Amino acid sequence: MHQTPRCSDFVDEPLPGTATQEPGWLCIENNAGWGRDPFSGETFAPEIGAAIERFAEERDLRVLLIRRPGRADGPRGPRRVFVARSEAGQTSLRAFVIDDDAQIPALAVDDPAAGAPAEPIALVCTNGKRDVCCAVRGRPLAAELAAHYPDPVVWECSHTGGHRFAPVLIVLPAGYTYGRVSAGEAQEVFDAARAGTVSTVGLRGRSSTPPVGQVAEVAVRESIPPCDPDALRVTVETGPVPKHGAASGIATVRHTDGRAWRVAVAATELEPRTASCGKSPSPARAWRVTDIAQI
Repeated sequence: MHQTPRCSDFVDEPLPGTATQEPGWLCIENNAGWGRDPFSGETFAPEIGAAIERFAEERDLRVLLIRRPGRADGPRGPRRVFVARSEAGQTSLRAFVIDDDAQIPALAVDDPAAGAPAEPIALVCTNGKRDVCCAVRGRPLAAELAAHYPDPVVWECSHTGGHRFAPVLIVLPAGYTYGRVSAGEAQEVFDAARAGTVSTVGLRGRSSTPPVGQVAEVAVRESIPPCDPDALRVTVETGPVPKHGAASGIATVRHTDGRAWRVAVAATELEPRTASCGKSPSPARAWRVTDIAQI
């Protein structure tokens, strides 16, 4: 019997340059069932959801729902809210505790002294209502990864983008995004983050950087010893990249130790594939480094 391929069955698309672009994150603990996204009407009362959405948009925060692996429909007592900034040089993660979702728009996230400084957290997308690949491949990864850490630092999360790379892992606060990682690789990635460095295993890019910059940074990180998230600063020298068609760009990657690299990046078209399970095939591109030179 012919079986329709899942979107994550296609593995010829290179990972670098595919991370969702977000400068910051608002992660809300929610153990109830999730809809396709946080504001699909299944999580928040309409007026509360609208207030949270405005609150996040005004601060360039991507809203994610999070829960402990394996937990659903749990008690609605005190729960955590994490606020992360992922821009290089401004990386931070703070934790707040709420009793009611209506308290979220009043959180003092604009005050750098508010909230409790938090250690890195790992988010694994498991939102099956958005794409089955995230549920089938994400949930086992989240459970196995969480078993290695005593503290609640590993969370299932709602849709992050890029389910065709499932299982998808995001490490906050830096916003480094990973795809197609095994349980062992995910632990390597998260252990590196907890030690203050960045692993390049399955690395798609940093969320605060556009695709050309993501590709350039990954290439440089693969060529030097591991370093901390903010050791490299990326400047992209081109304008917006077209959604489809030929694309290229140049980025400069500077290390805090004074070294710098000029990286040329180009995209080629791939055979159309399903970007999300159940959808018709659509165009895809492969980002590749065409030249890298230390300057």
